[in-house]
Amino acid sequence: MLLIFNTQKEITMKPFTYALALMLPLTLAAPGFAQNVTVTTGKGGTMTKDRSCMVDGQMVICDTMTTGTTAGGQTVSRNRQRTVEQGGSTTTVTGTGPNGESNTRTRTLLITR
Repeated sequence: MLLIFNTQKEITMKPFTYALALMLPLTLAAPGFAQNVTVTTGKGGTMTKDRSCMVDGQMVICDTMTTGTTAGGQTVSRNRQRTVEQGGSTTTVTGTGPNGESNTRTRTLLITR
């Protein structure tokens, strides 16, 4: 993959937008690998994204954990686990807010022929 940055735009980008642009390649990775990236924003916060995939026979399990921390120490996170196997996939997403509140969603996709 080839990424080309225009230096002028790189300087004028908002820190959050720039951090998301740096994390884009993680979403394009092939299964069977583990990757992580940490970006420090211009205001002192950090964004971390960890991604790992495991192949187990005809099943693939991919986990993605994204964490954001402000300069003041508030942290939010989002964890997504996707399991793909013959016949469909299941995705579970759990988000945790700065006060510790969490929310979980699960979606199952069944494929029939």
